[in-house]
Amino acid sequence: WFHLKLGPRISSMGQSSSKKPTQDTTVTAGSTPSEFPTTPHGTLMYGELSRACTVMFGNLDADLHKHLLDETAAFTCAEGRMVELGFAKCVDYPSLPDHVYYEGYFHSSRDSRPVESLNPRNGRPFNKPPAPKALRAMYIAFREKNKAILSEMARKILELPQATLLPRECHLEEQYETQEVDPRKIIADMFSPEGSAGEILCGDLAIQVHCGTGVDYDHVAWHRDSINSMFHFATSIRGKRDLYSSLSHHPENSKQQIFVERNETPNINITSPVFFKHAVSFPEQSWEDRTVDIQARFLLTSELLNNLARVSNEVKTQVSHIVAEAL
Repeated sequence: WFHLKLGPRISSMGQSSSKKPTQDTTVTAGSTPSEFPTTPHGTLMYGELSRACTVMFGNLDADLHKHLLDETAAFTCAEGRMVELGFAKCVDYPSLPDHVYYEGYFHSSRDSRPVESLNPRNGRPFNKPPAPKALRAMYIAFREKNKAILSEMARKILELPQATLLPRECHLEEQYETQEVDPRKIIADMFSPEGSAGEILCGDLAIQVHCGTGVDYDHVAWHRDSINSMFHFATSIRGKRDLYSSLSHHPENSKQQIFVERNETPNINITSPVFFKHAVSFPEQSWEDRTVDIQARFLLTSELLNNLARVSNEVKTQVSHIVAEAL
């Protein structure tokens, strides 16, 4: 994987034959966050329903990180400017009223005009504005530099056993075209640089800003992401956060264990958080020391999301292995 400065924490990219489950290390009941083992880097792991996942960690190059800070106003501005820059205040931790959370939604396509797509928070369609040029350039370059890997992933998805989409819900029959599409082609197009879906891999950017009262482990919100996070590129622009993941070393092991990764600037991670439960904690911090992260996911339309909802669990599990092995 190119366009990232991958440190020694990263194993060889794309070498699926060398990726093997590691020896189990049990976390006993009552363990505290300080006792959780570090999330394995570049190691084949498993979430729920035996779905595979690999968490790839690395760092942005220092010059690139500085460029993004210098060229993106929302990363360095006063809090009073956040709304005018396209951000809204959100509440994910109602029991912590002094925790401050802003989120803004942008696209990373070449097109400098708004693009109709879904709000990743509420699933409603809207005209998503373009991200600042420096951010769009980074994700455009990421897609360009990794064309060969993405094309190979798309090829492997197309070679999965033939499958059909599950039936539509009745109220959607007239809303969308009735022509059936191979679910393998739907997903392969999402990954393929030449796919009909366009620039949608890492095309949906959610920029998240946290400060104020900290969110400790007792208050974290465990969840799985939506299907737009089959390929999810997260970047720490400022500050710190702890990412907890519930994973297993073996596909048939129903007992998940908790791992933690201490993310700080300028860490990145790429994984598939739709396939495993995870949660995030934040330290108490001022606006000046705030945490800023970018969550880059697939850019979805309503029709694409509804087609993905009709993909069987079996196909999703097969795709999870292709993505995990590529990472």
